[in-house]
Amino acid sequence: MPINVIVHPFGEIESDLLEAIRAAVGERFGVSATLGHKQAVPSRAYSRERRQYRATEFLHQLATLSRDDDHVRLGVTNVDLFVPDLNFVFGEASAASRVAVFSTARLDPRFYGEPEDEVILLWRALTEAVHELGHVFGLGHCQRPHCVMWFSNTLTETDRKGSEFCPHCARKLGL
Repeated sequence: MPINVIVHPFGEIESDLLEAIRAAVGERFGVSATLGHKQAVPSRAYSRERRQYRATEFLHQLATLSRDDDHVRLGVTNVDLFVPDLNFVFGEASAASRVAVFSTARLDPRFYGEPEDEVILLWRALTEAVHELGHVFGLGHCQRPHCVMWFSNTLTETDRKGSEFCPHCARKLGL
C-alpha cells in the first residue's frame, strides 16, 4: 500500500510554507503528500510556567486523526515546543503512532530579533520536517553531523546538517 503523508497546520501557518513542505516531503520520501485540515493548537499543551507547549499533546491530537486510516501525519505549528527535561525541541515524532510535529518558532530568524528571511525559514522548516518524518519511518539519530538525522541541540547544528540523508540513513529508508 502506498504511503500518504498528510501535512496539518496547527494554528496560522503561511500557505506558501505549507505547500513547500508538502511538496518537499513528497519528493524527498517518494510518497504521496497532501495538505490536511487545519488543527487548533491544543490548549492543554500550554505550560504557564514555561510559556511553551508540550509537543507530545500535538502528537496525541494527530494520532487521534489517524485512528481510522493508515496515513502518516505531520503537524506544523508556530508555537514554541518542549518536552520534559529539555529547554525546547524543534519537533517530536512517534513511529508507533505514525505522527510527527515540528515548530517554526525557533526556526524563524525573527525569534532571535533578526530580520524576516523566508528563504532561511523554509530551509530550516524542510530540514525539521524531513528529520521528524525520518523518525516516523524508523530512523534514529545519526552520528554523522551533516546528516538530517543528526540531533540538533542548536540552530547552528540545524543549519549545518541541512535536509539531506547521509548514504547510510538513505539506504535504511530504501532511498
